[in-house]
Amino acid sequence: MMNPKITGSTKEETARIELLNKYCVLDTPPDGSFDGITKLAAKLLKVPISIISLVDVDRIWFKSKHGLEVSEIPRDPGLCASAILGDDIYIVEDARKDPRTLANPLVAGEMGLQFYFAVPLRTKEGYNLGTLCVIDKEPRKVSSEEKEILKSLAELVMNQIELQLEARCAVQHHYKVLNTAAHELKNPVSIMPLLAELIMENKENPAAIDDISKQIKDAGRRMADTINSLIESAIEDSDSMQLRLGMVEISEVIQGVVDANMAPARKKGQELNFKAGKTCRVYADLKRITEVVDNLVNNAIKFSGANDRIKVSLQKKGKKAVIKVADSGPGLTRDDLKNLFRKFTSLSAEPTGGESSTGLGLFIAREVVQAHGGTISAESEGKGKGSCFTIELPLTEEEE
Repeated sequence: MMNPKITGSTKEETARIELLNKYCVLDTPPDGSFDGITKLAAKLLKVPISIISLVDVDRIWFKSKHGLEVSEIPRDPGLCASAILGDDIYIVEDARKDPRTLANPLVAGEMGLQFYFAVPLRTKEGYNLGTLCVIDKEPRKVSSEEKEILKSLAELVMNQIELQLEARCAVQHHYKVLNTAAHELKNPVSIMPLLAELIMENKENPAAIDDISKQIKDAGRRMADTINSLIESAIEDSDSMQLRLGMVEISEVIQGVVDANMAPARKKGQELNFKAGKTCRVYADLKRITEVVDNLVNNAIKFSGANDRIKVSLQKKGKKAVIKVADSGPGLTRDDLKNLFRKFTSLSAEPTGGESSTGLGLFIAREVVQAHGGTISAESEGKGKGSCFTIELPLTEEEE
């Protein structure tokens, strides 16, 4: 059997505490699923006290207890702190005669503990979080059958802890999916009314109407793709980002994004230009990369003022395709640059046309780019001096 990772090593103990905190069980309300196990343990083993304990930094906290009133005790005198040091069951059949417990205040003190039997709660990583233990105030012998019973119940406890962690992760994943979808839908939805206005203004210009209709069609397609992705994500079991990779000509992606954002740029009197060097092919998820570029261009329009210039460029740099979106807008402060890619970040500048911002776009962009093995960064000379966002993606081998 694998030894538990809780020797005298401070490093291992720190890792154990971090894992314990990850499970988010400490200081949680009573739970019927755990209470049922402690009640069953006491009944099957015919003892007055049964506890599910978790060993924290300086205390032993009881997730569930049967036949006991207190919710925690200091770690130092606790037998559970000793029990998690072993790789198997921990038994004290007669505490008055056992040298490990003669001086223990739980034995010599008011509680008068005489019998202690515990099985560590072991994670798949090999760390003991605490124990399932049974206690009596009379000495007892433990049979092989009783050992198997407590081991089986301890496995049930650990399975329940794992299931609750998985449930929390699933909920967080669905919140993340919903937030991402809301952000991805916002850009095409906001563009559509502007395109409708342009159609009304160009009633006598069939060529312009045809061009605008194509942009509406593209925005509608992007919305449909986002909704389909949301449906697919709802049935996925993993919270990892799912990429559908293929050969992508990145210049075509950028050109499409620039064309789709031309209407809101013109609405503000802004100049939106795209300059591409040689062709750049990357192995990427077309939809995800399009969303990232669209977010950067849309942000540049959103935060830049009337008559500002927005420059989008693409070039090869060694083994990478380098995309830049530069604007002459309000720029970024030091705090902006520090927190830019964090979730729900609000920038010092405000959108110049009353647009809204979820604070998720750049966070999502970073995750997508990193999932492709690339990087995303930003630079600015300060407030009022514009900003430049740079994405670097690895080229396909034939493009290097």
